Amino acid sequence: MIGIKRKWPDFERTGPGTLAGRYMRRFWHPVFASAQLDAGRARPLRIMGQDFTLLLTQSGRAQVLADRCLHRGTLLSTGTVEGEQLRCFYHGWKYDPSGRCTERPAERTCPESLRLRTYPTHETVGLIFAYLGDGEAPPFPPLDPLQGDGVLFVETPLRPFNYFRQIENALDEVHFNFVHRVSPFADQGMITELPELRCEETEFGLSRISKRGSIERQTYFLMPNSNASLFFGARRQVWRVPIDDTSHISFTVDYLEGTTDEKAEWLAGRRETAARIAAAPPAAEVSAAIVRGELPVESAKDHPDLLSVQDGVALLAQGVCADRENEALGLSDIHLVKMRRLWSQDLSDLDAGREPRKWLWPAKLKVTSGLPETGG
Repeated sequence: MIGIKRKWPDFERTGPGTLAGRYMRRFWHPVFASAQLDAGRARPLRIMGQDFTLLLTQSGRAQVLADRCLHRGTLLSTGTVEGEQLRCFYHGWKYDPSGRCTERPAERTCPESLRLRTYPTHETVGLIFAYLGDGEAPPFPPLDPLQGDGVLFVETPLRPFNYFRQIENALDEVHFNFVHRVSPFADQGMITELPELRCEETEFGLSRISKRGSIERQTYFLMPNSNASLFFGARRQVWRVPIDDTSHISFTVDYLEGTTDEKAEWLAGRRETAARIAAAPPAAEVSAAIVRGELPVESAKDHPDLLSVQDGVALLAQGVCADRENEALGLSDIHLVKMRRLWSQDLSDLDAGREPRKWLWPAKLKVTSGLPETGG
């Protein structure tokens, strides 16, 4: 494997009609945080280079539908939610949850054929999920490890680089020793030794183990774009969802079980950290300034979102498009290479008209080690 070079498919581009876009649209993806969507409001939504309308009806039902009115093409996100229906701002055309136009105030009739496209939605673990592909939606994946008597903390940071870069970064164990050598990981034994790596293919993706001395860390990659791990004692699951080819959202759910006091203390700590991050210069802007040479990396050492700043520097510095043909991969890239091979096989099957593999997420995952996952 040392110095291996090969031609990989285009993983990054997920817009309508692209091969990776067709593939990603075969899965459920989180598209918005439940707490950020007010009942009775419509808003624009962009996922995988495609525009949609997202709304929460007066009864609290999340819905994703086409972005433009059938009449004159104005954005439906400017419209008004009336009960369970959406009225267009421009001429008052009204649509029900199935997408059927139920009212055209200035017309005598409302033909049954006037229908917007709508998309299946599912709300759980503090996130709104949508299926944006063609045909019947697949079964919703089990998220049992994030459900129970514990407490959830949800974050949806926007990252100004391609989603696949973030997926690869989360699988890269060696970067801890260098990118994060000045960080909380230094106190966790993550930079004192280079990791010994093991990786096994599973029915859901990859089971990954990294060992540094006596510290063993087990995490999982769930096809096509999710990671499961522990984050300082809490379960963490992250989905990397493209906005377009140059940005994505890392939908992050942390889940903690424990006593009432433990949960309250943990939640208060997470909220305090989130408030500090919100008050600080955005991590993406700091990373970009460092890449441009305007700031030294060391200047960010006290930033409350230091890990994101450091990852941002590494990923932005790679450029907009990955140059995979000139990579010289080695044994330390085993996790990344195996993930790319899973993706490559599925893309090859889809491109050839064959049915890609059916990935089966388990109801339970055994994550070990209290060490955090970077790149959230």
